Amino acid sequence: MKGMIALSVVVVLASAVPGAGQTRAFRQSVPFQPGGELVFDTDKGSVTLTSWDRSEVAVSARIEADEREDPDYARRVVEAARIEITGGAQRLSIRSNFDNVPEKGGRWNYRELPHIHYQIQAPRSLVLRLTVDRSRVSLTGFTGRFHLQTDRSPLDARDLSGDVQIKMDRGEMRLDTLRGSLNLNTDRTNSRIVAFAIEGDSHLEISRGKVDVSVPDRQRLSVSARTGRRITFSSEFPLSRRAINDRIEGPINGGGPRLTVDGDRSDVRLRRQ
Repeated sequence: MKGMIALSVVVVLASAVPGAGQTRAFRQSVPFQPGGELVFDTDKGSVTLTSWDRSEVAVSARIEADEREDPDYARRVVEAARIEITGGAQRLSIRSNFDNVPEKGGRWNYRELPHIHYQIQAPRSLVLRLTVDRSRVSLTGFTGRFHLQTDRSPLDARDLSGDVQIKMDRGEMRLDTLRGSLNLNTDRTNSRIVAFAIEGDSHLEISRGKVDVSVPDRQRLSVSARTGRRITFSSEFPLSRRAINDRIEGPINGGGPRLTVDGDRSDVRLRRQ
């Protein structure tokens, strides 16, 4: 089934009294094939994605205005925000649409977007393409391929398996119990990666941030890390170091998947788990 999927919307509007927040609730479940592609795009709020064993995606959301907003303007922005679900069982898109959110008027005449807080359940096996801005992200219990792009958004991901690609600007990140490969590109972000079983070539490109990576004690790796005046790399594993063009290269536990570290004004630490 292609095109816009019919939506079931539950509306709950708070009383329009000074200081009260305006809210609207949304709930919808749609068929989704395990291993399919899920595309998610939002701005301002939060999203929690968890896995289950059903062949469907369940979306619950709460749209709410800032409690400090004028009640009439708060009501209008909440009513104007839309959640669009398009596609079908093999490729599904969930998108926050703020196109109709009105301007405030007055001297500055700007728009104040409402918050949208999502709870999404999806099959464990999928391809996830997630783009968020100013939204807290929690992701738990999936296997497949992951393309995550965030701006000003903290990320907490646990129990992931597969090929993970993350591009993050200005945030905090924690990855816990990751198995597979990781391509990480961050700017002005501090990251902690715990229990990372590296099974495929991985690349860390870190600018203006710190990264702590903990891997199993028996992890086999081939490391190539850039070093210099504005980038630091350290390892708790014995590493037969060879300095080649401002890089430290060598095997850990006899060698294995390649771990490449690059960046600028960064500190990367490889730790034993």
